[in-house]
Amino acid sequence: MLKWLEQQKNAIQTPEELANKIKLNEKNMKDLKTVCSRFRMQITPYYLDLINWDDQKDPLRKLAVPDIRELKVKDGELADPIGDTNEELDNQPVQAITHRYEDRVLLYPTPECGGYCRHCFRRRLAGKKDFQLTQKQLDKALDYIGKHDEIHEVIMTGGDPLMLVDRKIFAILDRIKEMPHIWTIRIHTRMPVWNPYRITDKLAEGLRKYNPVWIVTHFNHPRELTDLAVEHLAKFVDNGINVLNQGVLLKGVNDDVETQRKLNWALIKARVKPYYMHHLDKAEGISHFRVGIKRGMKILRELRGTIPGYAIPHYILDIPGGYGKIPMQYHYLSTDGDGSIIVESPFSDLRTYEDGVNEKAEDANGVEEMKPIEMYPDEIIEKVGPEDDS
Repeated sequence: MLKWLEQQKNAIQTPEELANKIKLNEKNMKDLKTVCSRFRMQITPYYLDLINWDDQKDPLRKLAVPDIRELKVKDGELADPIGDTNEELDNQPVQAITHRYEDRVLLYPTPECGGYCRHCFRRRLAGKKDFQLTQKQLDKALDYIGKHDEIHEVIMTGGDPLMLVDRKIFAILDRIKEMPHIWTIRIHTRMPVWNPYRITDKLAEGLRKYNPVWIVTHFNHPRELTDLAVEHLAKFVDNGINVLNQGVLLKGVNDDVETQRKLNWALIKARVKPYYMHHLDKAEGISHFRVGIKRGMKILRELRGTIPGYAIPHYILDIPGGYGKIPMQYHYLSTDGDGSIIVESPFSDLRTYEDGVNEKAEDANGVEEMKPIEMYPDEIIEKVGPEDDS
């Protein structure tokens, strides 16, 4: 049996199995059974060994082990927080497809995952047999993509597409590659975190023929980037496959500057581009992981100047209901009450900035009033006309 399949076969899925590995008291067992009756647990032996079981607040333990707070649904939390199936937007034309942006689609080939993240935003479907696709449903989804020439990227997500065996993955990609209007393929996966053995030479070399392929991983903590994970990620990169990372800002896991700095440096050293730091979606039962937007922006601001710019991810909010993603960032450009532009350096000092080439940036730390730079409508810009280059 392949090593990655052996890891999945021996994964911890029940409270009783976990109790055979670690010490659980009566309340722990009761809580675990209650949560697992609604949301699945699955922890591979590999990931199990990464957890510090002597620390109740260990970040990796929080990511993997169910918490009774997952059953507390707060006002504003949603079963489908990012609107994968928003009827108002009519963004799911066929099963297993979300067509939110004109030029790309999400394709869900499986609801299965290598492990079940406790902060999952698709927990309504993750691991649920009701969302398993028949071959007929998959064919219908691929037919939809083939008939829409405006689509240029297919994003395979789930669940986790790499839970499929190579043969099934390549069969899907063969169909997609036949479509001339599809320019890129993206595969979102947390298998490099839960089970790095999944990245075999056969998989990486097989994916190479479908390039450009982008793999998007989901590392949330620097301890998840083990030597083994880095070794297997290299199989993708060495085969010309670009690797990005989408993390989530999580309370008690990575909501401090030092952890984020270590995570993003570790990703860069592994030749993985930090792409997104997601603000936690409003999924049901995960409010105990929530960090405020202001704190997230403060962390992003404090990262600036301490790691290379290419190592800083975009801080992203997925607007609840399926209305798209927006970047959130600290504004380094402001204006004083008289309209002069004020810029803030990564080291927090303020300088005036003039658009002309001859003016010197003057100290502006004593400015009494600062306002955000306003964006002007296109029609105003058109009336102003192009800059005079004379």
